[in-house]
Amino acid sequence: MVDKNVELALFRIKQKADSPLNEFKNVINNEMCMITTSLIAYFATMNASENVLTMVGWSDAAMGNCAMIDKPIVYKIEETGLWGDAVRERKAVITNDYQNLQKPTKKGYPEGHVTVIGHMNLPVMENGKVVLVAGVGNKNSEYTQKDVSDLQPIMDEAWKILKAKL
Repeated sequence: MVDKNVELALFRIKQKADSPLNEFKNVINNEMCMITTSLIAYFATMNASENVLTMVGWSDAAMGNCAMIDKPIVYKIEETGLWGDAVRERKAVITNDYQNLQKPTKKGYPEGHVTVIGHMNLPVMENGKVVLVAGVGNKNSEYTQKDVSDLQPIMDEAWKILKAKL
C-alpha cells in the first residue's frame, strides 16, 4: 500500500508534467524535500556508460547555501565521493552521521560546500542501467528505509517525465 503523502507527491508531479523544464525541476526537488523532510535535494542524470553524472537539478537551499566559487555540474563516478555510492552499489545508500563516517568513498567536500550532516541517495534504473541519481540531505532525524521506499516511486515517475524534457 502506497503512503498517502507519496500518492499526493506523485499526483503533483504528474500534474506538472507539461511545465517548463526549470519549473518541473523545482517541483521534483520540492517533493523530494517534503516527502523525506530534508533540507536539501538534488538529482543528476547518468550517461549510458554509467561513468559520468551530470547535475540537473538542486533545491534552492542546496545551492543557496553553497558558497563554492566553481560549481561543477559534471562528475566522473570514479572521482565522486559518497554520493556516487548509489551508482557503484546500485542501491539506495543512507548515511546518518556524515561527519563521523569511516568509509573509503567519503572524500569530504570542497570549501564552501553546504555542510552535510545526513545524506540519502538512490539510483533510478531503466533497462538494468542507472539513469538518474537522486539525493537528499540534512533531515532533522535519521534517514530510514521508509524514506527510500517513499522517494523511489516519486523519482521513478519523475524520470519518466524528465527524460522527455532533457
